[in-house]
Amino acid sequence: MAKKPPAPRRTPVKEAHHVLQDALLMADPLRKHGEIAKSLGVSPSMLYKWREPAAQGSGQPNPLHRTALLVDLTGDTRIVDWLAQRAGGQFTPVQNENPGGNLDKAANALVREFGLLIADVADTIEDHRVTADETQELREKWDGIRKRTEAFVRRCEKGDFGPKG
Repeated sequence: MAKKPPAPRRTPVKEAHHVLQDALLMADPLRKHGEIAKSLGVSPSMLYKWREPAAQGSGQPNPLHRTALLVDLTGDTRIVDWLAQRAGGQFTPVQNENPGGNLDKAANALVREFGLLIADVADTIEDHRVTADETQELREKWDGIRKRTEAFVRRCEKGDFGPKG
């Protein structure tokens, strides 16, 4: 059987200025750029400059570039997790990927972990109440599975299907 080609990542990472441009264009149409700029304490022209590539912009890094630099300088991804939580989500860093190994076995391990988590959820709610400790334990297990699942999907995207057997 011929090896499948790598699957392209369907959601490429956008440049920071494109993200800001999209966000500003999608903002409530009744809320003018001037109001947004005033709330941020910058001029409306600065907002427009942030929507340009850095080489053409104001010479000042946009907020996304500054945040990325802050994460790089501190090495602390809690900054990103805080932003994700503010947006209603949670940051999932990619766990170190194991480049080798059988993908079938990795898939089976993930399914087994999901099954165990479901059993833990069922056990937790058996007494019709969930304690803070139980919640924390479920969160830790869920976060681990999310990280390993992300690493698995990235291997698939790279075409790392591994040998069968």
